[in-house]
Amino acid sequence: MRATAMRTIAVVTALIATAAGAPARQSNAPATTIIERMGEPMTEAQARHEIGFAPFAPPRRVIASALLPPFHGDDRKANRGIGLEYIDAAGHRYALAQWPANGGTLDRFLPYDDADAECSDARMFSRGTKPNGIVWSTPHGRILSLQADGANDARTLNKEWLKLIRRGACR
Repeated sequence: MRATAMRTIAVVTALIATAAGAPARQSNAPATTIIERMGEPMTEAQARHEIGFAPFAPPRRVIASALLPPFHGDDRKANRGIGLEYIDAAGHRYALAQWPANGGTLDRFLPYDDADAECSDARMFSRGTKPNGIVWSTPHGRILSLQADGANDARTLNKEWLKLIRRGACR
């Protein structure tokens, strides 16, 4: 139980640290992508092989991927997550992270005032007073988060999130 709590804290710390621009993993080389700050970089195929679910695919070409520690629970294939980083048509970078909820909740995140009716269980994590990321749960027991590279404003982040929701990211 203690190890599970520590891993949950590590994932939340990684989300918040990433939102604040700080690296969440130890490395001598600086992280160049959002995803590298969240988990272990590897090819998308390798990361998909190390998780126990079929992740939602972002609408753009993935430029970086990583295997993520569990959102909640023991570090095993069934609980691990995947992070997929992509760039939209305007050049904004986003990281879409996904995990099995495995009993974890979003209670520790701030309510997201701009939550969509299709995805009412949305929360946010912020940098200062503006959201830098949105985290939500799905009816099928998944936790997803979308975060921007830090250069994007809250309106741009919300617009991208709504695009993902319309494509089925909350189902």
